[in-house]
Amino acid sequence: MDIFTMVVLRRRFEAIIGEMINALFKSGRSGVLNTAMDFSCSVTDSKFQSISLAMGIPVHVGAIDLIPRVIAAKFGDDIKKGDCFVNNSGYLGNTHCADFTVCAPVFVDDAIAFYVIARAHLGDMGFPTPTTYGPRSRDVYEEGLMLPCVRIQKNYVDVPEVIDICKANIRVPEQFYGDYLAVLAAVRTGEARLTALCGKYGTDTVKNFVDEFQNYAERMADQAIRTLPKGKVSKEAMYDSETDLYPDGIPIRATVEVDPDAGMITVDLRDNIDNLPLGINMTEATTTAACMTAVLNVLGADVPRCTGSFRRVKLLLREGAAIGKPRFPAATSAATTNLCHALIPHIQSMFAELRDDLGTAYGTIGLPASCSVVSGADHRRGGAPFVNQVIMGYWGGPALHGHDGWLTYGSGASQGILWQSSVEVVEQQQPVLVETLEVREDSGGAGQWEGAPGAYCIIRPRQAPVRFMTTSASRQHPPAGVRGGHAGAPMLITRVTASGEHVSLPISADETLVPGDRLLSEGCGGGGFGNPLDRTPAAVLASFLAGRISTARAHDVYGVVFAENGSDITVDDAATQARRGHLREGIAR
Repeated sequence: MDIFTMVVLRRRFEAIIGEMINALFKSGRSGVLNTAMDFSCSVTDSKFQSISLAMGIPVHVGAIDLIPRVIAAKFGDDIKKGDCFVNNSGYLGNTHCADFTVCAPVFVDDAIAFYVIARAHLGDMGFPTPTTYGPRSRDVYEEGLMLPCVRIQKNYVDVPEVIDICKANIRVPEQFYGDYLAVLAAVRTGEARLTALCGKYGTDTVKNFVDEFQNYAERMADQAIRTLPKGKVSKEAMYDSETDLYPDGIPIRATVEVDPDAGMITVDLRDNIDNLPLGINMTEATTTAACMTAVLNVLGADVPRCTGSFRRVKLLLREGAAIGKPRFPAATSAATTNLCHALIPHIQSMFAELRDDLGTAYGTIGLPASCSVVSGADHRRGGAPFVNQVIMGYWGGPALHGHDGWLTYGSGASQGILWQSSVEVVEQQQPVLVETLEVREDSGGAGQWEGAPGAYCIIRPRQAPVRFMTTSASRQHPPAGVRGGHAGAPMLITRVTASGEHVSLPISADETLVPGDRLLSEGCGGGGFGNPLDRTPAAVLASFLAGRISTARAHDVYGVVFAENGSDITVDDAATQARRGHLREGIAR
């Protein structure tokens, strides 16, 4: 295929996915969709080849092909034009049960040519408690409503029994149905645009493009891998534990082998522990997506994110592992957070051991309390019930060679794709007041390139109790630095009572605050990259002036001394040189 047609069709596919995203974003009812954009849209062909994943949340789209594969395997020849399927089962290719994934076949000339997919994180999915995460769930039966790849539309009409089951199990049924219609709008938009695309260019031409694009992506990945150093790295990290089985922390183990001669990277996760009696077990979809995200981040932005480039990455997973493929009935409702947040930077950090300009430090692991699922009765709307997840102050990106951490990064699973809710929008959507949202000083890991800081946030209910549920982490094991970089500050959650008492809350917090109480969320920062003493004094001064670090950190960690002349603050070069020399001598001893 000529290059001009290749470029035009690639952009057309991206435009179609963009239209799907816009349809969902503009019509989603819950704040987690219409404010945070916690959803993704994608397309595969009939051979389950993904076309463009660059516009989706990484953990959502990194293994999106599993969804149509399950449909084809389960329904076979019983798939008709106008059908639509819903799947939120972590055992049937989905990420976790809160991700309501809708997929429709696209028929051209009486045969399936494509599948269009929209995956949306709903504000409620019928959990025993009003949340979409169950980190303390002991098995799948303690999690939300399960829809194991079922038909939700037939001949473009809802299957009423499925809708009724959903409405009967979800706390705010009107909100659910509005969100479902938004997700449906996305897939039907994609179906219409792909049908028109095939009509304009010809089905054979469009199908040929998809195959050629996969080959192009594979060649790009192959070339990028051949520039990497050959080597094999095995590494273990620790994740905060909520089970007596691992009192000192849950181990995360991986082996990464780079074979530039073959143009292949192998990620071996088979040495990980068995499924835990917790809801943080990863699914096949999230494990696969995490590995692909980490490797493609190292290969660079020029390599397309699609099935073709994924061919150059070999994954070795084990069934029944907490990081791998779950064995029924292991709980997986927090499979997109927690261990997933830790696995992505863990793999990226291993490349930093192969060469000093590769990889990253660790970013945010877990969700700060400023990203809680909030619920209760809204006194402003006649006591109407509400359930929604807030995405606010989700910061703390990891440092990498040549770059400080990205502030609104969120985590390895989202990588800056999730939009940050504004204070005003949060206060409009929920009966809460946000008293403070600011950078948490000294929370980013120090380094030649420093990790991004976390958020310092205070939220309180207005005139009625509000329930806050979150699944945090990074207490005993905050995001680590690499190549001499320091770890970020730990993540902390505190309830401040009306009397001023400070009560520290656990990792998996479930707290109902009454008027007068305040929830204090202190988000962790990303880890640093490289020796802090190698950071330029000008960059240290800039971080201080931006409110990211204190004078004490500049002096004690970075060895930079400031000189003040009225309101003018500069670097004292002579004192800085002497201070850094003293610190280097101490390190050497």
